Amino acid sequence: MNKIISFTLLCGILISTPAQSNITFQVDLKEPIIQNLFSEAAGDIVVVRGSFEGWRSNDFKLNDDNNDSIYTGTFAINANLISEIEYKYCLIKNTGEVNWEWFPEPDNIPHGNRGLFLTGKAQSTSVEKFHLINSIKTNDEDKIVFNTEELKEDFIQLRRSLEKIHCALYEYTSKEEFDNLFNNQFKKINKPMEYHEYFNIVTPLVVKIGCMHTGIWMPGEFWDLGRKNFFPLQLKLIGGKAVVTGYYNDTAQVPIGCVILKIDSRPIDEIIKDVENTIFSDAMNVQFQKAGFEKRFPMIYTSIYGFPDKYVITYTLPGSKTKITTMLVPADLESVRKIAFKNFQHPSLTLDIVKEKNTAVITIPTFSFYDRVKYFTNFLDSSFKKIKDKSITNLILDLRGNDGGDPFCSVPLFSYLEKEPVKYFAEEYGHYSEFAKVIPLAENNFKGNLYTLIDHHCGSTNGHFCALLKYHKIGKLVGTEGGATYKCNARVEEFRLKNTHLIVNVARQTYTAAVEGMDKTKGVEPDYIIDQSYDDFLNGKDTIIEFTRNLILN
Repeated sequence: MNKIISFTLLCGILISTPAQSNITFQVDLKEPIIQNLFSEAAGDIVVVRGSFEGWRSNDFKLNDDNNDSIYTGTFAINANLISEIEYKYCLIKNTGEVNWEWFPEPDNIPHGNRGLFLTGKAQSTSVEKFHLINSIKTNDEDKIVFNTEELKEDFIQLRRSLEKIHCALYEYTSKEEFDNLFNNQFKKINKPMEYHEYFNIVTPLVVKIGCMHTGIWMPGEFWDLGRKNFFPLQLKLIGGKAVVTGYYNDTAQVPIGCVILKIDSRPIDEIIKDVENTIFSDAMNVQFQKAGFEKRFPMIYTSIYGFPDKYVITYTLPGSKTKITTMLVPADLESVRKIAFKNFQHPSLTLDIVKEKNTAVITIPTFSFYDRVKYFTNFLDSSFKKIKDKSITNLILDLRGNDGGDPFCSVPLFSYLEKEPVKYFAEEYGHYSEFAKVIPLAENNFKGNLYTLIDHHCGSTNGHFCALLKYHKIGKLVGTEGGATYKCNARVEEFRLKNTHLIVNVARQTYTAAVEGMDKTKGVEPDYIIDQSYDDFLNGKDTIIEFTRNLILN
């Protein structure tokens, strides 16, 4: 991909009653000429494309009649009176290659097009500079490189935004420590960098905030560099080992249960450390960082190291110490995202009745049913009615993998489990203000023995929920330390850095569960600490649920 990204824009011409408007466009090409990105002598041309012509023709060519590097052209544009057009300048190389401007209006999502409000009379734009991605020329079509000035400008924007917006910037890292970290990372911007190199400069700053809802992510332009070049194996950390648990594509390239030793000659221990150190987690919770490794490894791997030419792994087969090296067929971005973000796709909510043990199992993989709250609450209503009708005395609530979501889902669930009406939130928070009042018991409130299964994926709203269960001694928690505590920051503001377009989320408000005396630096801890061993995984044994069933029997 070239330095100036080519965009495919699907823009229609919204014209009903045409009217002629003579528009003069003016663009300064001094910088592209200096950087050898444009040469009229070599046969290159500059055109304006826009909503008025379908974003595709070369008919609106600009010329430099007085050799001042400012190219102009006046055209009769068919448009509605008092309407707006969008446009960009394009460099057309003598080879036919089209180089679009790079987001000249960053706030005009999604493509950063320029806009012009038409008056129905002759108009002229100001002399507009051709908006370059950067001032570095590279011959490598698989790289985008930013110069130091652009990177420093983005760094300053990031720092000021965090200091201005974040609701609790210094809660887990002191201002003095942050200032030193900002200064040290800023000094590392001493050369032009690719996306992943810059990502490794700015990410440590955001990680030190200790906020899972404040993060920095690669933009679509980065993913476009390697949409079909992602690590294809699903991994899980079991006993410190990176174990293959599945595939992102349709090819079973190595057996399930293999242990990865190296990827692209990097030792897996080094990779695990690098990946976990880029995971944004509440209170810098190492458990949630472990969960992040398992959940989004292919995307984080490329964010840290860039897209490799190929994936070569060294691994051992289950139960073997013999090392095997092989090259993998990569997965595409869509396949990775489908699995990594499955909790946003309304996964199934299930109720299973185990008659011989007088036990029900409710599985809730996420509270992220923001747009389907009624569906979620209907499931709860029918499930707990069935549990009551069947006189079930033992309930296993499986929240493993549940990384949070909407309190309008978690609060109704809590109303079925609490032993007496208590508050959910410590304070009134906007449209959640009613949850700072005592939560009435649900009609079919469960009176039996509750066993809640948790793991390191449990975050955000699930942290609040489990903290309340723990604080009020509602049943028993079984599994591993959760990935969140009783408080978190949310109500996110999103923006992009000016030059690199890295996506930044900043939390603006703290939400605290109505508990006291709990440690905000630790995830919610289970009453029974149980984890799956490597041998249990190979044997298909769900260690946590089997332990829980034995608790019920005994």
